[in-house]
Amino acid sequence: MLRQAIDYVEEHLHTDIEIDDIARAAMSSKYHFQRMFHALTGFTVAEYIRNRRLTLAAEELAGTGSKVIDIALKYGYESPEAFAKAFQRMHGVTPLAAKKKNVKLKAFPRISFQIQIKGETEMNYRIVEENASTVVGKDVIIKKDAFTEIPGFVEEIWKNGTHDRINEVVGRPAGSLLNGYYFDFSEDGTRRYLMGTDLLEGTVAPEELTILHVPDQSYAVFDSRESIPDDVEIGLEIQNVWKRIYTEWFPSSNFEQVEGPCMEKYYWANDSHTESICEVWVPIRRKE
Repeated sequence: MLRQAIDYVEEHLHTDIEIDDIARAAMSSKYHFQRMFHALTGFTVAEYIRNRRLTLAAEELAGTGSKVIDIALKYGYESPEAFAKAFQRMHGVTPLAAKKKNVKLKAFPRISFQIQIKGETEMNYRIVEENASTVVGKDVIIKKDAFTEIPGFVEEIWKNGTHDRINEVVGRPAGSLLNGYYFDFSEDGTRRYLMGTDLLEGTVAPEELTILHVPDQSYAVFDSRESIPDDVEIGLEIQNVWKRIYTEWFPSSNFEQVEGPCMEKYYWANDSHTESICEVWVPIRRKE
């Protein structure tokens, strides 16, 4: 399905491209396609389109006598100034400089997909119908890589007392594990991440904390375990679970992701608090 989507993009780089049409070529919803594409490639659909257009534009500038304004319009830029700004950001030189000989330019190749046969273990999951809830916590904007940005955020709220403050608001003991919530996914790849827990009805949260409403939803739930003493291993298993959801489970299942917060729910696996269980909750529906 992703191969058909890439074929569609490549065939329409000289025309207006709507993400809805690309998703349709991949036989999935717009929301699911955007999440899948970003998870598998590390960049957004819009970034891919922009980089491919600027790659082809550079080839034409270096290899033909076309005017800068003609190439700018050909690849969807409304003005030479906008084109020049985007071009220089990627290639490090202006479009006019690219027309000269012996100028270094960058190439962003077309994505290709290869089938890999892996000896991976099975994935354990269950489908859960979850009732709506209200969550209180502290959130941050994830700009690029959640696996590197979130650990720093979690460490910060532990050290500055916010973690214990959240537990205090809902009447839980200090040090109780909080859950993670990904929400407000945007087309530029950013999203918000909140560390928090359920807010009891009638409880008033302080203004410095964030309130998140989680709707009634069907979820695919996956679990992993982590040993707490080995700092190097903490977080690696949950990263692997997220990667396998998008690279193995979704492509081979009859489900797709829908709008709504994704959740990481944490539990102690034993009384000595040496091992934790993390469940990854992804909002889903069956494909039509």
